[in-house]
Amino acid sequence: MNQEIVSGSQHKISVFKALKEIPEELLWKANFNSNNSIETYDKAIHSFLSFIGISSPEELREINHGHVIAFKKFLQDQGNSPRTINNRLSAISSLFNHLIDKQVVKINVAQGVRRMRINTDRVEAKVLMPEEVRKMLDAPDPFKLQGIRDKAVLSTLFFTGCRVSEVCTLKVKDFYQEQGFYVLDFWVKGGKRNRLAIHHELQIALREYLRMAGHENDKESFLFLPVKHAPGKSDKTRKMSRKTIDHLFQKYARLAVLDGVTPHSARATFITQALENNCPIEAVQKTVGHSQIKTTQMYDKRVAKYRESASFAVRY
Repeated sequence: MNQEIVSGSQHKISVFKALKEIPEELLWKANFNSNNSIETYDKAIHSFLSFIGISSPEELREINHGHVIAFKKFLQDQGNSPRTINNRLSAISSLFNHLIDKQVVKINVAQGVRRMRINTDRVEAKVLMPEEVRKMLDAPDPFKLQGIRDKAVLSTLFFTGCRVSEVCTLKVKDFYQEQGFYVLDFWVKGGKRNRLAIHHELQIALREYLRMAGHENDKESFLFLPVKHAPGKSDKTRKMSRKTIDHLFQKYARLAVLDGVTPHSARATFITQALENNCPIEAVQKTVGHSQIKTTQMYDKRVAKYRESASFAVRY
């Protein structure tokens, strides 16, 4: 067996062992209300510890600003977005603030490390044209359970503008009828619920998937389930991960011959299309679960904005 693989695996084990031996780090994670926040910050801390090679609790206390700056540079070289890098730094800062409060360490090693500059006027996620969205929605195989599930996942993203993490946590009981409308009831940021009536095409996709997967009466089951290797079978013991949904989104983007798109493109596309078709921005804000209307405005990439370019008025 490759020695580098063995040593890499042993190093990862030592990192996780070091964390488990430090009760304060576990208390820090327990303070977060959102499972999504816990998962995001946990991933950030583990990637940081893996980068600097922590193998014992004592070494964690010897981290300094130089380690954090080097980690930031590493993330830049890996092509991570400014937002991702800043989120990683925020996680480190949050952990060390907790350790300071508990008198475990004396300084916050992430404090003073410059954050990446972010464009706060617009979200950079690529917006798709309606015909491009249709290509993606039509790409999954309609004769296989996995294809039917994947179309339902893609339809949820494109017809609600929800976050990927919100798709993962949906349960069967969160899809129901009320006052003549089919509804999805999401858990969103801040531990809040966001209930919204959904497009008829999404209703059909969800009902077809639940019928084929066979868990429509298991109300406590996760709505979207991994597909087992056996044909036509779902794994009811697990839920789909964000990584899996990202993978399937990229798969169908490739089949539709689309470049530079991510699951976040579905959110940006939904908001832009809703505004393009004269939906009030306040209604869009509520549907996608933004706490501030300014955030919704950052996603606005309507064609009209390009049509109004002063460049078209120039004559030479």
